[in-house]
Amino acid sequence: MSTSEPAAPRPAAHRVAAVDVVRGLLLVAIVLSGSLLEPPAWFDHAPWAGVHPLDVLFPSFVLLMGVGLGFAGAGGVHLARLPRRVLVLLAAGLVYNAAVQWARTGGVDPDQLRWTGVLQLFALVALVVSLVHLVVRGWVAWTAVALALAAAHTWLVARWAAACPGGAVVPECNPSQGIDPVVVPAEHLYWQMAGGHDPEGLVAAFGACATAAAGVAAAHALRGRGGRPGVVAAAGRSSVVAAVLAGGALVASLEVPTVKRLWTAPFGLGVAAGVVLLVAVVHLLVDAPWLDRGRAAGSAAGSASPPAPLGGPRHRAERSRSGARGAAAGVRALREPFVALGRNSLLVYVGSEVVAAVLLLRPLRADPAVEPSAAQSLAERLAWLGSPQVGFSTALLLAWWVLALVLHQRRWYLRA
Repeated sequence: MSTSEPAAPRPAAHRVAAVDVVRGLLLVAIVLSGSLLEPPAWFDHAPWAGVHPLDVLFPSFVLLMGVGLGFAGAGGVHLARLPRRVLVLLAAGLVYNAAVQWARTGGVDPDQLRWTGVLQLFALVALVVSLVHLVVRGWVAWTAVALALAAAHTWLVARWAAACPGGAVVPECNPSQGIDPVVVPAEHLYWQMAGGHDPEGLVAAFGACATAAAGVAAAHALRGRGGRPGVVAAAGRSSVVAAVLAGGALVASLEVPTVKRLWTAPFGLGVAAGVVLLVAVVHLLVDAPWLDRGRAAGSAAGSASPPAPLGGPRHRAERSRSGARGAAAGVRALREPFVALGRNSLLVYVGSEVVAAVLLLRPLRADPAVEPSAAQSLAERLAWLGSPQVGFSTALLLAWWVLALVLHQRRWYLRA
């Protein structure tokens, strides 16, 4: 994985800060949710149908991954780099799964090691989206691709459901249960296909491709023609994309249920619609041209012009400009910490998951209900911050945020 940007980065005008800010907001939620010592049932993953708050984090990240792929591929797909990206993500996924298995069991058993997972799904999605990007351009076309993929996935799930008892997909009868163990041995799938909340395998990756395609559509909507769109027009196009995706989710819900483990269209398109709309709103707030004009005006303010008479028109105009510069500086100062998190999203996402798993599961205990984990012991020491949970969550979030800020200052970013 690359740890630094090229020596000559793209001009700032070509980067949409809103995407990094929303990634940063998402990472705050991911770090905090991963630090929960005992997640409440209403917040934790839904066991099958339905959506709980924790269920939306992963697909939101996939949607934003699609946005990143959309910006990266807008000027052309680098096919020579694609195999390396896919292989690095697949290998990193195996290392991540091995680390979690060690935290859970105290060892790594190759015969039980998961071959699928979060990073492996990213690899498959990146491969599909990059290849489709060779022939598809524009936000309208990519919105159509997202709907087409969702429709095909809905057809597969609905057709499979027709053969299930009661005509509905259930944990014991669904396309993932039937197809994925044929491709990957069951002992190398998440919980051996017997439970768990994470989507795994080809069926879920198929649904995730629709979500990622929606992200690519959002990227093209934000970019516009020539890569320098008006902020309001870009937000308007993105809102149209969100509305179409929401409509697709509604139509798909007439045929299949909302199930994260299968990544059904009501789930994938519904989350995509919400995140695309959030990006559009944040885009209006943090990418507005007056923010950069305020910076330029502030730099020029020190040039040698005599002070305006108090109370005069020029004095009032200068006070108005000064207020605008102050507001612009405030928005820039508020967005930068989230941009720092968002620019190193892969590091913070995967790293926080591994650290949280190790702290919550180690040391191995004969009776976890009685013996505290490393996370519980650390939380008790940090209870002075308000409570053990508040102290533990705050410490983890601050640690990752400080690391992201330091790396952002040095322009070091981890990416495949």
